[in-house]
Amino acid sequence: MTLDEIEEIVRRLPREPIGFYPTPFHKAKNISRKYGVDIYLKREDLSGPSAFSGSKIRLAEFVIGEALRDGVTHILTVGAYLSNSAGQLATAAIQAGLTPILFLYDSIGEGYPSSWRANLLLDKILGVETYLFPREPDQPQEKIWKDTLYPAVEKKAAELEALGHKVLFAPAGATHPSSFPAHVLTYKEIMDQSRELNFKPDYIYHTTGTGSVLPAFAAARMLTDDTCAIRSIAINSYRPDNFVNTDIIAERVREIFATVGRAPPPSANEILAEFDIDQRFIGPDYAVPSAEGIAATRELASLDGIFLGPVYTAKGFAGLLSHIHEGRIAPGSKVVFVHTGDTNNLFEDSRITGQLVE
Repeated sequence: MTLDEIEEIVRRLPREPIGFYPTPFHKAKNISRKYGVDIYLKREDLSGPSAFSGSKIRLAEFVIGEALRDGVTHILTVGAYLSNSAGQLATAAIQAGLTPILFLYDSIGEGYPSSWRANLLLDKILGVETYLFPREPDQPQEKIWKDTLYPAVEKKAAELEALGHKVLFAPAGATHPSSFPAHVLTYKEIMDQSRELNFKPDYIYHTTGTGSVLPAFAAARMLTDDTCAIRSIAINSYRPDNFVNTDIIAERVREIFATVGRAPPPSANEILAEFDIDQRFIGPDYAVPSAEGIAATRELASLDGIFLGPVYTAKGFAGLLSHIHEGRIAPGSKVVFVHTGDTNNLFEDSRITGQLVE
């Protein structure tokens, strides 16, 4: 298949226009000069339509599209206090005339938030119905999801449905099945915009967390037999028993194949071989700062005036720079980094941002 053919199919899916596309695409000139590698940025952080801007807006368009088609009145979603996806989905729902409800947990063991800050402040300004779930510092994050967050979502959904409302639940990261093909459009834009600048990317780098970008990029690459390598920098563990892992990502790839009317590869190993996920840059844990991420944030800002977010993009860009130092990216290579957003979290707690300013 060609990317044009895939795009035509994806654009026929239920979808509500929310973001401003195509997102900008440009070279980070000074840091490229420093490292001898041409680094281009795909600015999903500028997708709009508000301060909640990032890669989840593309997912939200498809989630909202399905919700409107099916007569949904309320969209429930989950995340951490700092969640980007929850806020982006909330703004999209509001624009579409739907009611978002957020269920957010404490990722750093602080209890109830000591102040309204960063994304949580924006949620407050939006006036979104939000439920907060504190966590003891030694309580595993997975346990609060299973024991507290999901039961609260189920209870609220049942209450709303008893009143005659229709509810759609979007999992963490807005990874609802309707959203899986969304970033095929991002991949298509990258290739179109690269061609306009007279080059073909050797590598596309991005951060991977809940797993919304990687399956779409892998599917697009496989469906078109593209030679561009996709490299993913993990910001949470992809261990086999985690809520997201390579088997789950592979299943999403299969679903995208089905959506565009193509049979997936018969062997699971063929899909798994597409993944190049580097888990060395997670740092101490999800949403806990890393020295490499802090350094990457300072470096890109001081050289090119571009800000990264501490939870996602800083760790991803740190991985990219490390790969240059390690020789995994040859001098003169053409590299695209997908800036997925997260800059609001620069205004978070220092336990999340680290000491960005000395």
